[in-house]
Amino acid sequence: MSLQLSPGPTSLDRLYTAIGRMQVKHNFRCLTETDSEFPAGLAALLVTEDPQRNLEVLDACVILPEALKPLGDRISRLVAGPETAPALMQKYGIARAPAVVFLRDGEYVGSLNGIRDWNEYQVEVDRLLSGPAQPKPIGIPVRVATQQGACA
Repeated sequence: MSLQLSPGPTSLDRLYTAIGRMQVKHNFRCLTETDSEFPAGLAALLVTEDPQRNLEVLDACVILPEALKPLGDRISRLVAGPETAPALMQKYGIARAPAVVFLRDGEYVGSLNGIRDWNEYQVEVDRLLSGPAQPKPIGIPVRVATQQGACA
């Protein structure tokens, strides 16, 4: 009898599974490199990267949908996979993923980097969404190694 071993899922495989779950279960729309406009009204955009670089990325894929639940349909939900994230990180001055960028009618309102305590997350989300648009941060160059695309 021979035992055949196969490799387990990679960190990117786990991320793509999490993004797919966000799309199906929580109505997130996956941004592609050709998307140039954001929906009208409030929007929350999760910016990801390879979880092997930062395991918090997978946590954010679970926490953000739950944090946005109380807002119902009042907020559009978006996610950027690792192939789209570098340009968005540069555009919004994000030093590392995961980060959530909040927009109102396409205008930058603010962002949250990393994972936060649940209460802090809720207070910050409330503050950002009820506050005025902010000047967009100065972009920074970002380099991220990517594999296959997460959004289909």
